[in-house]
Amino acid sequence: MFSDLFRARLVRIDEFTGKSKKFKFRGGVWLKTVAAFVFLILVANSGAAAPPNYQLQFLGNGSPAAINNNGIVVGARLSGNNYTPLVSANGAAWQMLPLLPGAMSCFPTDVNDAGVIVGVSFDTQWNPSAVRWRTGKGGAYAIETLPRVAGHTSSYALAINNLGQVVGSRSSLGYSPTGTGWLYSDALGAVDLTTYNFWVYPRTLNDNGIIIGGQERLNLNTGQVDVIGAGPSNYNPVGGVAINNNGQIAGTASLRSSSLNIVSLFRYEPASGWTYLTGTSRYTAAYSINENGDIGYGELGAGIYLEGLGVYGVGSLLNAIYTNQGWTITGSGAYINDLRSVATIGRNSVTGETGGVLLTVIGQLPPPTAPANLTGVAHPGTRMEPFNSINLSWQNTSSLMRSFELQRRDVTTSNWVNLSLIPPGSGITHIDTTVGVAVTCEYRVRAVGLGGPGPWSESVTVTSPTTPLDQTPPTVAILNPVDGANVSGIVPATATATDNVAIEHFEISFWNQYTGQEVILGTTVNGQLTINWDTRGLTAATYRLRAFAYDTMGNWTTKDINVNVGGTTTNLLRVNSITLSATARNTVFVFGRVNIRDGNNEMVRGATVTGQWTLPSGQTEIDTATTGASGNVTFMAEGRRGTFTLRILNVTRSGYTFDMTNSVMTASITR
Repeated sequence: MFSDLFRARLVRIDEFTGKSKKFKFRGGVWLKTVAAFVFLILVANSGAAAPPNYQLQFLGNGSPAAINNNGIVVGARLSGNNYTPLVSANGAAWQMLPLLPGAMSCFPTDVNDAGVIVGVSFDTQWNPSAVRWRTGKGGAYAIETLPRVAGHTSSYALAINNLGQVVGSRSSLGYSPTGTGWLYSDALGAVDLTTYNFWVYPRTLNDNGIIIGGQERLNLNTGQVDVIGAGPSNYNPVGGVAINNNGQIAGTASLRSSSLNIVSLFRYEPASGWTYLTGTSRYTAAYSINENGDIGYGELGAGIYLEGLGVYGVGSLLNAIYTNQGWTITGSGAYINDLRSVATIGRNSVTGETGGVLLTVIGQLPPPTAPANLTGVAHPGTRMEPFNSINLSWQNTSSLMRSFELQRRDVTTSNWVNLSLIPPGSGITHIDTTVGVAVTCEYRVRAVGLGGPGPWSESVTVTSPTTPLDQTPPTVAILNPVDGANVSGIVPATATATDNVAIEHFEISFWNQYTGQEVILGTTVNGQLTINWDTRGLTAATYRLRAFAYDTMGNWTTKDINVNVGGTTTNLLRVNSITLSATARNTVFVFGRVNIRDGNNEMVRGATVTGQWTLPSGQTEIDTATTGASGNVTFMAEGRRGTFTLRILNVTRSGYTFDMTNSVMTASITR
């Protein structure tokens, strides 16, 4: 495996001829490239299940644009609308790259493992020129303009491989590349890629002569252009962004949907095509791919896909030393090299520093430490909390925690059982309602992070409540009226409730379908309830009468019956009151005021009232009067001293019925 990868790395394709020859690396590049491949082999063979743990080096104000395998990061600093090109070596502070004379704005786009940087420089007329920076004696960088394709007045360098080949676009729109593409090498100069029927501008190229742009791929060894592959049918065609020497490509595509604006990350395998990796928002973008197939991308933050491990937020892999210092990753993308070093943007909430950061691997991400202070308390059931349980709590001790695992065992056995926690399982409490009665259990908890599960906490032993939970609901019955009864007026209703422990609440109600309300007629805290249900104001219909009870544990029962209520009571006449007054001299004069109302308790005008006086002498007198606007009539009687009694004999009015049962029929006064 090593020899194949190593040979592929050191053999280049002589432009357009298919002949190969050895490529010599300069200085420390040879050893560092070998180290990179040793790292890849170790990762591939280690079977490690934990992602890397990163240290952070702050580069300064500026945004990274690329990283090579020797720790060189290139980027730019924006001032107003113009960029200043920057370079950093091995985590050192940014250094400004030289500019062309008269340059207005300039930034790098890529760097190869030999430290050769390419980019674009804009003059005062916003005309772009592809540029290259190379180091000379003393390690200082010098800038030069790359030759253009004949007839072209502008150029824009996008990428450089380890053979020194550069690809770019013919022009730009603002800072964005546009037009067709070109390829430059010192041996052959600038070549127009349209001569190969490659009509889009190239995004990048690898060391094996493969150029990609959009959905197209150009093989310089054969001169053939093909379509990489559309990808899944529910996505638009995937656009390639970065390619490694194994032919793996990182790309993105949007979902074919008129309502969901979603862009996802994909990786292309030469043998199998595109594979979905992640991405559920419209902000997903691929940035880079290394020789191991790891991908740096962005989606509402910097992310990386690590081969064999999965997808991670870059910030979640920072060593706790740096997070405790206030560092967070704020970049929306990531550039990853073969050593899994990452260049992105970070911010320190303590110092206020923000800008480019270099993250380098310092080992595997460790698992979180054991939780502390695990406690358990037996909880007997109550009405407000109707369950028996053991209530557990603990303290998290690690910023690396992503979730917890909780286990229980009966102390009479040796078997630990996993308990289900509420997703995502990151809370520090749990109510174990699955434990039996009077059972002694031992509990333990551990934290799980990206680096795997940590050690178990110290265990705690608790005995569950000894009294079984009352789960028996009350028994409820309606004694009167019976189901299907025909009623009217004021209806007595009686119901009973019994329970194996105690009744806490008992009520009788009915459902008024015309108002959409449950009307409570009466309540009690014991098991016997009698109420008077006034149906006189109800529309004639069938109503549901309900008795409802619950016990001290909240167990409840209802009993429903249907009751047929008679016609409307608006046309009923009732004697609401009889008021007597008297004056007494030689003869006693007695006045009786009678108030008439209908079934809705409204005063009735025009009702004929017949009353009978019984005088102290025993004589009787009958009188008739008609109510006025106030619903009142007045009767008068006279006689010697003694008791006067007024009795209402009848009340009439067209369309009304006299309700004697619910009327005041007599009144007496003694003078």
